Amino acid sequence: MSPKIDIFALLIFLGTMQGLFLSLFFLSKNNRQYRPNKFLGLFLISISLLSLDILLSYTDFMFRVVFFVNETEPFNLLLGPLIYLYIATKLDEQNERRVWLHFLPALFYFVYMHIFEDYSYPAKYNAHISAYHPEMEYMKNAGGDPLDPLLLRTFINDLTILSMLFYSVLSIYKLVSTRKKETPDQKRKKLHTLLWFDVGVFVLILLLVIYIKITFRHDLGDFIIMTAVAVFIYMLSFIIVRNSLFFQKSQYDRKYSKSTLDEGMKAQVLAKLQAILTNEKIYLDSAVSLPDLAKRTQCTPNHLSQIINERLQKTLPELLADYRIAEAKKLLSDPDSASETIESIAVAVGYNSKSTFNKVFKKITGQTPSQFRLNAAKK
Repeated sequence: MSPKIDIFALLIFLGTMQGLFLSLFFLSKNNRQYRPNKFLGLFLISISLLSLDILLSYTDFMFRVVFFVNETEPFNLLLGPLIYLYIATKLDEQNERRVWLHFLPALFYFVYMHIFEDYSYPAKYNAHISAYHPEMEYMKNAGGDPLDPLLLRTFINDLTILSMLFYSVLSIYKLVSTRKKETPDQKRKKLHTLLWFDVGVFVLILLLVIYIKITFRHDLGDFIIMTAVAVFIYMLSFIIVRNSLFFQKSQYDRKYSKSTLDEGMKAQVLAKLQAILTNEKIYLDSAVSLPDLAKRTQCTPNHLSQIINERLQKTLPELLADYRIAEAKKLLSDPDSASETIESIAVAVGYNSKSTFNKVFKKITGQTPSQFRLNAAKK
């Protein structure tokens, strides 16, 4: 059978390639250190592989790689969990626990599918034409219908819709409940707006999936879904490029444009600084200063300030605040510290003033320490 190439095939192909490219971007060594990027990268891989499956089926290239038929089915059950985890960790990077539970349905389906899968060529061939070419004649000697004792494969489309619906509701609840618990500054308001946009697009895709599955027999309308997904992926690409610092010269680059400090020295000093902060927790000392850290890293104060500014796009007080608030969140979440007052925890992490601690904590997390402790106790 000759391949079918048209505008839909081209759009799906471009969307698939762009999705895989973006997933590599989000899962790169530096970007994956930020938890939400991991989940967004995995979401893009999942939806790109599903898109590739539909592209091969729509263009009839699947007849040349029949072994690939149905192999992407478990990824359907990852879409909802991954978009939810992206939103939840975007709102509070450290507060989402027991992440692995969200992946159990997809893992169970993967194991179940491969236990009862018939990998023979006739079986795979017949499975493909039953979904995309019901008018064609089935291949003989296929060994009968595939085993599906729990009917999971029979109702995979329904399970996918239920999963997406459940996690859409969960994501909306997370956004609404978080907004009620905090008084967001301008930055948090912008974050909420972007996340509402993400949820909105996901819900639109869900509604499209429901409509297509009701309107079309078998999987014949899937190409419409993936065309819409391709548009979403390119919208995401546009947002990333528009907000990327890669295309902008930062204020620190302009400030230190005449500096003679080389990149090798910057990397070496930054590694020393991060090791001191992580291993010795020197940030817990409220009196720690730029000259102290410069001496410890064998660097001048001016050069250390430059390295922090350029490499981390932060000032030293902002860097220390990140470490201190991360430590405070651990203490506030620890049942053994439940009897400790907010003021004592503030002092323990390097703040002499409770009001300053509250202000910085809320700026970084969007919640007061008391609100954070209360929410942590409920989990």
